[in-house]
Amino acid sequence: MKNTLLITGGAGYLGQHLISHAGSWRTHATYFQTPPPEGLQTTWHHCDLRDGGRVKELITSLHPDVIIHTACSNRSLEEIEAIVPAARNLAQGAKESPCRLIHLSSDLVFDGEDAPYDEKSRPKPINDYGQAKAEAEHSVAALFPKAAIVRTSLMYGMDPVDHQSRWLLDGLNKGQTIQLFTDEIRCPIWIHTLTECLLELTRMDFSGMLNIAGPDPLTRWEFGLGILALHNRTPTERIVPSTRAEAGLIRPRDLTLNIEKVKHILNIPLLSLREVHQRHYSRDSTSVKPTVESTS
Repeated sequence: MKNTLLITGGAGYLGQHLISHAGSWRTHATYFQTPPPEGLQTTWHHCDLRDGGRVKELITSLHPDVIIHTACSNRSLEEIEAIVPAARNLAQGAKESPCRLIHLSSDLVFDGEDAPYDEKSRPKPINDYGQAKAEAEHSVAALFPKAAIVRTSLMYGMDPVDHQSRWLLDGLNKGQTIQLFTDEIRCPIWIHTLTECLLELTRMDFSGMLNIAGPDPLTRWEFGLGILALHNRTPTERIVPSTRAEAGLIRPRDLTLNIEKVKHILNIPLLSLREVHQRHYSRDSTSVKPTVESTS
């Protein structure tokens, strides 16, 4: 009977949600720089995933049935540089164990000029993080073809609030001017939806690439207004539309992911931001409704 799940990056936003909703799984979670939060029912392991010997030792001792690899972010150069060796070590460890591996990747492996992107689209990153994630995908697929590689987009949630939403809400509270791009498109996904999808994958023998993202392509402007509505906040005149060019930034223009494949594989509804809002305020008919329209 399958019962042991290893979650890398357990102290991160997605990792915490996976631990909290793992159900009958006996979970183990790794952490490195971020201390483990209190109150989560799991067994913690301090592990530098760049250390192949330590990764092999951990997998050998735990004998996990499934590994969900969420660790390594884009918050610092050190973390970006850890993406490829961490993925390589986990893929090698899963292969030798053997166990199932679900590797989290990103829509940022693309340049944003040929959307929508399906599972067969070839990566063409334009920044260091995207390049590292693309190389990690390649390493995992080459070392352990039985792995599932999940490309996703912006994650958001309310309990707790995700980092990007917190940035927006804090800026609003402080009366800061906040620029939201009207020319950058992503497919934001509710953290509970992504968590449910990944946990359903743990119970399946799926391998290969899979896009899991929200159903509506939204500009950063549309997404920002939707997040404010989700938190029942009214935008002020200091929340202003802008563009990547005006900000002097080089970022992918349109990272819309085609999610038709996952709709046929999983039984989890991929909720839009509007649907998440309606679900959250279903008991309050007077709540402010989001003014978010799809750009598709």
